Amino acid sequence: MEFKDILFLLLCFSEADSAMAQPQRPLQVPDITKSTHSGGNTVLAYASSAMQGYRSTMEDAHATIENLDALTNTSFFGVYDGHGGSAVARYCANHLHNKVLEQEDFSSNLANALRQSFFRMDEMLRNQAASKELTEYGSGNEYWRTAGRSWLRCAPCVLGPVYCGPLAEGCTACVVLIRNTQIVVGNAGDARCVISRNGQAIALSNDHKPNFPEETQRIVAAGGSVSFSRGSHRVNNGIAVSRAIGDLSYKNNKKLRPEQQLLTCSPEIRADQLTDDTEFLVIACDGVW
Repeated sequence: MEFKDILFLLLCFSEADSAMAQPQRPLQVPDITKSTHSGGNTVLAYASSAMQGYRSTMEDAHATIENLDALTNTSFFGVYDGHGGSAVARYCANHLHNKVLEQEDFSSNLANALRQSFFRMDEMLRNQAASKELTEYGSGNEYWRTAGRSWLRCAPCVLGPVYCGPLAEGCTACVVLIRNTQIVVGNAGDARCVISRNGQAIALSNDHKPNFPEETQRIVAAGGSVSFSRGSHRVNNGIAVSRAIGDLSYKNNKKLRPEQQLLTCSPEIRADQLTDDTEFLVIACDGVW
């Protein structure tokens, strides 16, 4: 079975509105400069393109690793739609694929390896070791912004600032792993993955919005609420998605598991196969859709 002509497209487009509680003020004229790259291996070819659009800064990131692991013929493609800044999206683009590779289940259970890697991102963001890299990406996390000034806002400690991680910065994530003819998709948020077969578009991901019944049930069980304001359904009148990496202020209930929090990074996993009639696959942030 030959798949050299299959094309994987990764598209990032920062829209004027966002999932964050207080969206940026949009530009009057969009920045339509595109950053486009292409590549491939013996199985597939890909192209990626990113454009800032009406957003005042580019908050999205992506990763294209056509040869994540040569031994198992595994490729990795991910789109990270940032909100509250680009730091968490860029951090995930730099690390999430490596965490997939490090999982014990990588060779035997690709879906579980991908799931655990999403949770690992939140764990890493809580660790002070992430603070320097986040700051290099322009993070506004409280540890550095309030150091030497109002650091009591982060924790009542008289010894100095306490690192709390990115409290109001995060990203949605849609990731695709290809291993031989196997496709594994992990999605948290509202970026989407669509595959084309014989001219027909087939969704390989679902959006995660606060007003969707399963999401609302979890939010309410965690002590939160869902309301409609500023054109979107929101968690506690804040974030407009119900799953995302980062945004740690929504994930502080120590009595609940990570997948039970008001906002969870738990990805929805879908598995599929490359077939003879597979034409291409698109991963894109919600600004494209």
